Amino acid sequence: MADKQAVLGNGAKFTGKISNSKSIEINGSVQADLVTEKVTIGSTGNFKGAVKSDLVVIAGEYEGKMKADSIWLTESSRISGEIHYKSLQMDRGAALNCRVVHNWDKKEQTKKQEQTEETQNAKE
Repeated sequence: MADKQAVLGNGAKFTGKISNSKSIEINGSVQADLVTEKVTIGSTGNFKGAVKSDLVVIAGEYEGKMKADSIWLTESSRISGEIHYKSLQMDRGAALNCRVVHNWDKKEQTKKQEQTEETQNAKE
């Protein structure tokens, strides 16, 4: 079965909605709502809209609301809007002008805390 991958080349423009793509690489201009496993916005890429993804790598420009498990902002990235993340890596030189929200899983955190307490009680 072929992977569902999409590439938008430098100079190309797209407006609309993208979903069910395994991976998308954006080197052109996109104004869209995007749901995918992995998004890469290249250094010539410009994205405006909403993104929901497992992994986002940005080297270009992003404006909008993003929700991702893992985000990597390279030194040339320019971000505005709002990002929600579980893991964030930001290289020196990346520019943020946005609301940044860490999405930790309260259920997962409570479970870890309970396991720690059980371990401590077992030692006593």
